[in-house]
Amino acid sequence: MTNHTDDDARIDHERLRTFTTDVFRRAGLSATHAATVAETVVDANLRGIDTHGVVRLEPYVEQLEAGGTNPSPELTVSSRGAGAAVVDGDGGPGQVATLTAMREAIDRAEDAGSAFVGVENSGHFGTASYYTNYAAERGYIGISMTHAGPSVTPTGAADPYFGTNPISFGLPNGDGFPVTLDMATSVTAEGNVILAAEEGDEIPAEWGVDEAGNPTTDPESVHALRPMGGPKGYGLALVIDAFCGVLLDTAFGDDVSGMYDDTSAPQQLGHFVAALDVEAFTELDRFTDRLRRMRDGIKDLRTAPDVDEVLLPGEPEARTRERRLAGGVPVGDGTLGTLRELGDEYGVEL
Repeated sequence: MTNHTDDDARIDHERLRTFTTDVFRRAGLSATHAATVAETVVDANLRGIDTHGVVRLEPYVEQLEAGGTNPSPELTVSSRGAGAAVVDGDGGPGQVATLTAMREAIDRAEDAGSAFVGVENSGHFGTASYYTNYAAERGYIGISMTHAGPSVTPTGAADPYFGTNPISFGLPNGDGFPVTLDMATSVTAEGNVILAAEEGDEIPAEWGVDEAGNPTTDPESVHALRPMGGPKGYGLALVIDAFCGVLLDTAFGDDVSGMYDDTSAPQQLGHFVAALDVEAFTELDRFTDRLRRMRDGIKDLRTAPDVDEVLLPGEPEARTRERRLAGGVPVGDGTLGTLRELGDEYGVEL
């Protein structure tokens, strides 16, 4: 992952959100949809997930311009039971459809105790943790997952078949940050390779292999990523694709469209979210109190050599968010240049 330095430009998050929203609006999105997508993009930057931040603005805009993303989707929700539904994204931005799905899941979970909502006919949805944090901040346990274009080799294979296929869980934590697991099923997220290429950085050799199957440190030469934990990451990627592809009757495996394959063609991705009402199992205050006791137990453990503190899942992102809210979002030279070009093209000042 690219490490930001003190020499990087820093942009106030509100200014960055306004700029991103304005670019999306001038690229064709409605004010509401532009604000939704911009919010998810800048939220990723604030939490240090720069691979899914404003570095994605250019490809999102290219898809809008080329017709691969419907700028005016008419979303529909089909009920499949008290605790199940499917949202048709109508080829629009994945963030719009998936946030709709999580809101639907929360509404249904209030009565049913839990709800699972699929999303079909959608575009790239950004960070999986955005939706699980949304649920956790409202007192629900959130789950989200998606598939992606082939970029990861199954264990024992030489070519990619599955995507990075991320999955996220979010646990409500009272007044604290949501305890959040957000992980790709590959060794690293493909966005890390994209960001490294954007900034002209090398990558660790264990991230991916070149066309010949050899490890490479050149992000431009990556033919495929490796699954996290070997067969464990491979198996989890398969299960996620079974939810998002096989179950929802969307493409799966190496038929899934990649974000950069053809910007003029809709990706028609599937996503899957779930919300569990904590109150269906125990009182919310009791849950968060017991979760804090778990946190305290972890924090009281002796640390390994050269480690100052044991952190909870989601804690590094929460701390990064606090720093960047106060000090601005760091943006590398490569990404900054791209943003300025987009600003010039659409008449939006950065």
